[in-house]
Amino acid sequence: MKNLYRTGKGAWKKIKGAYDLFPALRDFFSAPITLAQAEEQVKTNLATREERFLALARSQVYERPGSPYLNLLKLAGCEFSDLRTSVRRYGLEETLVRLAQEGVYLTSDEFKGKKEVTRRGQSFRVSPEDFNRPNAPPGIVGHSSGTSNRPASFMMSLDWIATRAFATAIFLRAHDLLSASHALYDAILPAAAVDHLLANAKMGRTTDRWFARKVPSKSRLSYLHHSLITHEIVFSGRWFGPGFPKPEFIGIPDIHRIIEWIVEQRRLKRTCLITTVTSSAARVCRAAAELGASLEGAKFYVAGEPFTEAKEAAIEKVGASAVSRYSYGGGIPVGYGCANPFDRDEVHVNKHLLAIISHPNPLTYGAQLIRPLLLTTLHPTAPRFLLNVENGDYATLLERRCGCALEEAGLTLHLHRIRSFEKFTSEGMNYFYGDLFELFETILPAEFGGGPGDYQLVEEEDSNGQTRLSLRVHPDVPNLNERRLVSRLEEELGRGHWENQFRMNVWRDAGTLRVKREVPHTSLRGKNLPLHIDRSSR
Repeated sequence: MKNLYRTGKGAWKKIKGAYDLFPALRDFFSAPITLAQAEEQVKTNLATREERFLALARSQVYERPGSPYLNLLKLAGCEFSDLRTSVRRYGLEETLVRLAQEGVYLTSDEFKGKKEVTRRGQSFRVSPEDFNRPNAPPGIVGHSSGTSNRPASFMMSLDWIATRAFATAIFLRAHDLLSASHALYDAILPAAAVDHLLANAKMGRTTDRWFARKVPSKSRLSYLHHSLITHEIVFSGRWFGPGFPKPEFIGIPDIHRIIEWIVEQRRLKRTCLITTVTSSAARVCRAAAELGASLEGAKFYVAGEPFTEAKEAAIEKVGASAVSRYSYGGGIPVGYGCANPFDRDEVHVNKHLLAIISHPNPLTYGAQLIRPLLLTTLHPTAPRFLLNVENGDYATLLERRCGCALEEAGLTLHLHRIRSFEKFTSEGMNYFYGDLFELFETILPAEFGGGPGDYQLVEEEDSNGQTRLSLRVHPDVPNLNERRLVSRLEEELGRGHWENQFRMNVWRDAGTLRVKREVPHTSLRGKNLPLHIDRSSR
């Protein structure tokens, strides 16, 4: 009976959410922003970021007795007056570093509720829902892609999407893309990719095509709900906004439809921009190469996984190019690609929306020190209030002058060489997988055939409960010598520090590594990473 009550309550909440969303969409589309407004707003937010942080800390932490951050700040002996004094004396970023040194931070596993928070002999557990924006206005409920964890839901309000659109407009100006034809290759709800279409519409721009990946739903009711909201957004965008594309569902065999659209834009002498995840961009370009089609002049706007040299080569082989963006799950845009980069994945940090530091206490991996990124949100419309939260990545941060429009707006902090430090574990041995991109995207394809996306290491349990590391190789890779491939993988995983060789010897003795001729796992949004942890086998 209780379950039936919860189901009915949940269904009513969804119906009410759809009802409330319609007038909010009307208002959203009816008030487009201009480039001048965008530039002014970003500069204003940069000038007030410290005071906005203090206001959020007061309302979201010190005035909320149940806030997990309040526990950490109390353990560190930091009252609000101390926090305010530190920010005004040392600045925001230096204050965040000092807090992290005192234990005021959350690791990725702690934030996701997978591990207890333990500081100064005290322990407690949190969940991502503890940090959600209270009383958020209407918006869309999205899910993270679940690349390395179970998908998590979050509310992305329309006022937050409007706030994000300011920096997006400046990014498009920096890359001379304000008048480009635009297409999206990504899934419908519950994936949050529709926010790109909404941001475009907020800038008064029409998106020409929406090539939609199919997303499996956990139930018929869930599918109907997400379809209803998607069609509500499309209808509102067409009725009140500049126009809005209907989703055109395509599978991998239908990629030629994207290629045909790009070729048609080229024939019309129009620049085109395709927003998608990095693996999908590389996949489209590989398909174009096989068809002998040129995509010269097309630009892919990529995110979701590292933009590596191999993926860049696949894109440039057909005359296209790509620019990165970097986001944190939950709809938080960390940075947009620089128009004058010295590294392919370089982005300008959205300092008007968040603060980002490297953790002062590094992780040690062999001879390498890894400093996790810690994020803090600074805008009241953000879907979650983050305070020194790890996102599972590390990167190089630097202030530099690049001369592009994003720098002119005041966004001078850059990030590049962005990698994950998540790890796989077998026989009690850990290995950070951030080292695997060159191996799986360049070295193995050069020696055994195939290309980026054809090789993937999967951590899974076999029928005996033993953790195995299976190297999935796409069945289309011909004439594969599996024994030599395993030997080559062992050689590469054992390189470098003596710990690597010791770990490899343990795995070899345990028969941990094996080859499977299977299509590598792709996330709901099309991400294809070198490591996949198969949680369904546990």
